[in-house]
Amino acid sequence: MAPFPGFLRQAAFKQQLSVAVTVGVFIFALFSSLLTSWQGSRQIRQTLLAQGEHIAENLANQSTLALLYASAENASGAVNTTLAFPDVKRVEIRLSSGQPLIVRGEASTAIGDTPLPEAMLHNAASLEMETGNSWRFVAPVRIKSSGDSPFEVTERKEEVLGFVRVVQSKETLSRMLVEIFLANIVISLLFAVAFLFAIRWLTGRMTRPITALSEAMSRAEHGESEVRAALSGPKDIRDMAQAFNSMISALQERERALRESQASYREVFDSVKEVIFQTDATGAWILLNPAWTEITGIEVAQALGRPLADLVHEEDRSLAAHWQGRLEKGEVQNCRFELRFTRGDGSIGWLEAAQHARWDESGEFAGTSGTLFDITDRRLAAERLGNLNAELENRVRVRTAQLEASNHELEAFSYSVSHDLRAPLRAIDGFANILVEDYAGQLDDTGRVHLQRIRTASQRMSQLIDDLLELARISRADIHYEATDLSGLVRDIARDMTEAEPARRADIVVADGRVAQADPVLLRVALDNLLRNAWKFTGKRDLAQIAFGSVGVATAEGGTETAYFVRDNGAGFDMAYADKLFLPFSRLHPVSEFAGTGIGLATVQRVILRHGGRIWAESEVGRGSTFYFTLPEPKI
Repeated sequence: MAPFPGFLRQAAFKQQLSVAVTVGVFIFALFSSLLTSWQGSRQIRQTLLAQGEHIAENLANQSTLALLYASAENASGAVNTTLAFPDVKRVEIRLSSGQPLIVRGEASTAIGDTPLPEAMLHNAASLEMETGNSWRFVAPVRIKSSGDSPFEVTERKEEVLGFVRVVQSKETLSRMLVEIFLANIVISLLFAVAFLFAIRWLTGRMTRPITALSEAMSRAEHGESEVRAALSGPKDIRDMAQAFNSMISALQERERALRESQASYREVFDSVKEVIFQTDATGAWILLNPAWTEITGIEVAQALGRPLADLVHEEDRSLAAHWQGRLEKGEVQNCRFELRFTRGDGSIGWLEAAQHARWDESGEFAGTSGTLFDITDRRLAAERLGNLNAELENRVRVRTAQLEASNHELEAFSYSVSHDLRAPLRAIDGFANILVEDYAGQLDDTGRVHLQRIRTASQRMSQLIDDLLELARISRADIHYEATDLSGLVRDIARDMTEAEPARRADIVVADGRVAQADPVLLRVALDNLLRNAWKFTGKRDLAQIAFGSVGVATAEGGTETAYFVRDNGAGFDMAYADKLFLPFSRLHPVSEFAGTGIGLATVQRVILRHGGRIWAESEVGRGSTFYFTLPEPKI
């Protein structure tokens, strides 16, 4: 069996196919011949057995008189006729006791004088025994017993007179089996030969394209790049050839791409400003790009094979060894750290190392790969920045001290305004009031008008001082953020306004559930100024309409935010002057038309800006105004 696997490995597909088909055809021919012969032998055997039983039955029918009268002469004709049948070698006619009446045939087939078994006496002719060379058939000879009267109604019983035995040779069976087998073999071989010729022709037609494809593959294996397989033969072979050609084209394209990639990699490797490196398991350099020389001043050839520690400043070698050890143990897969290095001229620089571990196929530590980036300039800049930060912090401390001093001065000024300036104003207003009450009769109309103007001016000056102090307080006050119910604040302020002037007709609409993170004290100041501003400028309307709510507005970043608004149907203003709206002491309407100091909207803007929001207005003369403001989430 040993040469057979070698033949399968060495022989071509065509040879293997030819051998396989030939062996298969001959095995099939032999098997079909044997099967046909076996089937034919069964049919011939059944025929010969039926013939033997028929011969024995006929002989038994012709032996009745001979056995009845125990006369061998009466059976001679029947015996001779039976022996004349082919393959009949012996004939016996015996009495029921087994004693022979007549026995003729070959002596070699003689049988003892034993009676026929009881079971066979009542059967028709049957096979008594079979040997390798012959069959032995027996048939009982029976006669119905006669009665005294021909009119008996009871069926007469049969009486066994004896039996006949016929011995039939198997020569005809054996001869016919041989003839059938030989004929089947010859026919099968002829068919096999014809089939083999047809198969050989088909095999040649089928294997030629495969052989050509195999040769093309062999040429490709030996390095031919432009080899292509012919598209011939059956569809499957053509598909295989097409796939081979596509594969060769793809491989050529990949080789071209690989060459280009390698060239690009080499170009990048040589031109990149960072050092690209690899070390072996001991920490020695095994790969460095030209940037190494530019940064360190050491030639690549001089550095390869030397340990990494030779480059590192002695004070940072423990740091490099620490990360090398952790990478080698697998505690980390990559790391990034900064260290000092010594250039070829002895100067000191800074590097940022990015390093990761390499492992071989067996899982053993093979070294590291990574990059080195020269951060000397960055470190020097960081040092200079640190010095500048220190200087800046010192300046901030100085400026903070100056600002605190200014705040103290501002507080002192506020106190002076609150106490020193209010006293003369109160005196002016008080004495003017005494003149009006006690000496009004001594003054003419012009004098009384002048006194009233003095009182009005002093009161307005007092209100202006109060507003300035409020603005200063708001600018200095700390902000305490909490969830503030804006809707509730608006309702409280609206209730105060309507209770103060119950004769006015007003429709004030407040949206529910408007809550924001803000300082409730400062927000009340802002809302109070906005609502009283709307209340003031709707004073000439039969029905004042004021609304508070919120809308979504776009942000500069492209998102959306919530804007709260106070809308009225008052006098409105010209949008051309909107840029002056929030300036202190700036008024868009004369005092004679609408009272005020010009500080209220400046105070509102200061509150909103301190919350990090923004405020703007939209208006049309004679159709009212809408003030919008935002309150961003506080940054904790």
